Amino acid sequence: MYQESARYVIDRPVYSLPCFDAEYDKKSRTFPLREKIGKFFRCSGPRIKALLFRHLPVLSWLPKYKFKQNLLCDVISGISAGTIQVPQGMAFALLANLPPVNGLYSSFFPLIPYFFMGTVHQMVPGTFAVLSIMVGMVCLSLAPDSDFSHFNTTLNKTVVDEEMMNQVRLGISGTLACLTAIIQMGLGLMQFGFVAIYLSESFVRGFMTAAGLQILISVLKYIFGIRVPPYSGPLAVIYTLVDIVYGLPHTNVASLVFALISSVVLFTVKELSARYRHRLPFPIPMEIIIVVVATAISGPLDMPRKYHMDIVGEIPLGFPTPILPKVSEWEVMLSTAFSLAIVGYVINLAMGRTLAAKHGYDVDPNQEMLALGCSNFLGSFFKIHVICCALSVTLAVDSAGGTSQFASLCVMLVVMITMLALGAFLQPLPKSVLGALIAVNLKNTLLQLSDPFYMWKKNRLDCCVWVVSFLATFFVSLPYGVVIGVGFSVLVVIFQTQFRNGSEVGQIADSDLYRNPKVYSKVKFVEGIKIVNYCSPIYFANAEIFRRKVIKKVSVQTLLLGDDIICLQWEYYFKYACRNTISQMVLQGDFDSSSTSSSKTEMPTAYVNFSCNIMDESDPDPTPDPPGGLPVTMEPWPLPFHTLVLDLAGVCFVDLMGIKVLTKMSSSYEIDVATGFLLFVLFIAQVYDELEAGGVFEEGSMDRGHLFASVHDAILYAQQRARVTRNRSKAGSLLAFLVIFSLPCYNR
Repeated sequence: MYQESARYVIDRPVYSLPCFDAEYDKKSRTFPLREKIGKFFRCSGPRIKALLFRHLPVLSWLPKYKFKQNLLCDVISGISAGTIQVPQGMAFALLANLPPVNGLYSSFFPLIPYFFMGTVHQMVPGTFAVLSIMVGMVCLSLAPDSDFSHFNTTLNKTVVDEEMMNQVRLGISGTLACLTAIIQMGLGLMQFGFVAIYLSESFVRGFMTAAGLQILISVLKYIFGIRVPPYSGPLAVIYTLVDIVYGLPHTNVASLVFALISSVVLFTVKELSARYRHRLPFPIPMEIIIVVVATAISGPLDMPRKYHMDIVGEIPLGFPTPILPKVSEWEVMLSTAFSLAIVGYVINLAMGRTLAAKHGYDVDPNQEMLALGCSNFLGSFFKIHVICCALSVTLAVDSAGGTSQFASLCVMLVVMITMLALGAFLQPLPKSVLGALIAVNLKNTLLQLSDPFYMWKKNRLDCCVWVVSFLATFFVSLPYGVVIGVGFSVLVVIFQTQFRNGSEVGQIADSDLYRNPKVYSKVKFVEGIKIVNYCSPIYFANAEIFRRKVIKKVSVQTLLLGDDIICLQWEYYFKYACRNTISQMVLQGDFDSSSTSSSKTEMPTAYVNFSCNIMDESDPDPTPDPPGGLPVTMEPWPLPFHTLVLDLAGVCFVDLMGIKVLTKMSSSYEIDVATGFLLFVLFIAQVYDELEAGGVFEEGSMDRGHLFASVHDAILYAQQRARVTRNRSKAGSLLAFLVIFSLPCYNR
């Protein structure tokens, strides 16, 4: 039994759009370009202050900061997160084919600008695995190992000058970071933060999953302690995987043992910490504990020399010497830099919005892009590689109760102490331990491999975006994966708008609601009126499709809009279609002859033309009436409807091509007699403004009086007009209707 609902009764006149605008005093809104430019470049004290507070958010939150209440939590969360930042930065530097000290640089210098410019309170900039591997591809392509190899006669083998190679790659990394920063700052200043909306969640998840799988394959060489030549370009990850499989017989057992023990311990502690996180005052810094223990075991026992393990090596103490980027290399880095700029910004913004929604503040997308660009720009002079949000570090700050950028200041302090003093003690740390840390932190990313199974049930197009993005990123490369994934996402949007299906709707009971009869059973069609609903933009890609769908929905088989005419296609052939009278006997003979000769020749479909008085002077005399009775005037079949209502309330915009199609449909269907007309329901003001700007009302192509605020208004107007029409001679009006439409056909 249904619960009784509230009821309402409305008594108002039928409103066409001009009547509605006149009665309720529609305002005229104008936006002169000159005023916009003047407002944009206007200089005043309040405007300068607003710009200063916008680009330096620290001026807003620092005076309001509650030191007694929040400072202790920020310090504790920052120190605990800093112990994660150090080993994670060193590990991700290996992914970038850079020395581990690069990870320390990348975890320190970018935090300085972000402290003043960032809008996400708990955000800690730092290394990110996906960006690191993209940087590593550029370093490999511009500075391959072969460029630094030489034959050592003393050792009788080919060796690589790693010190020189690392210096060159650090310069390449800084140059790439500078170019990426310039792109990000430029987009931020031009208010292009909205570009992130073109990266759908399906694309991002597919891209991140493929990147995570590539990262896992890349660190296997450190875990197994085997040598694998570097690859770049399409199928590079496949070649790397094949070499790892072939190199398994040469596994360094000591490196593998360190990696397995580190992985098991880290995984177990992380799972327990996640389960009992509400009981822990701050996250357990297991990464730094594993690094310290592994270093303490490896160094005193001299295991790197005994078992030939690959270790971190010497870490230079102190701050690095500033360098200048090599602008000459920007040309070959441009595509990768643009991908890094966009992907890094999207990751940063996604985490920022998550934290902002949790803690109840807003994030400025354009300011975030500008802050990220400035962070990369400063760091590029100190040999960093491109950074964004340090995911695990940021989550550690948030879970430990961090509330402001003071936490990132404490993270920076921990990294600085490591750079200045503690780095020397990390020399015997096995690289396999860092590889294990990376592999365990990829757990959540790799779990996204199950996305297609549930996405296929919810939205198959989104599932296709995920699959295409994943395959392109995994098999081709990360930069090309971004291009292919975004391109395919845009094509999916175009496909959805281009082939959006309209529906013929009917009235529910005696209400003002109109729904699709294929969905609702208690729907009745309004006599003599066809109502077509269309919910998609009408633009160059689907304007013709829209026209054909309307024709199909209203069952008008031929609608020729090229010459602004409408002709009805009949299913039989009239031999005497252009004559004044046709007798029943001749007509019956035509049907008989057509049925007997159908096996020989298929009779063509003809257009009915009752403009019998329009004849060329050279035409022969009309055929005399056949015997067998008085001639009978042929009455044409009336249209199954007299009004077509197009419900365009779901149309969000119309371009010039769409306006042209609507104009031709209106001018073709609206005739000077009252037997047929086309009505539009245009409730969105933007669509009305676009039609007005297109000049359709000034040119007289479309009548403002045939635009209504709702479907029900249009129906009531059509019914009232139909009642007026019934007072006229039905036969005369129908004949006039067909004459008007047949004259252009005949002249053509």
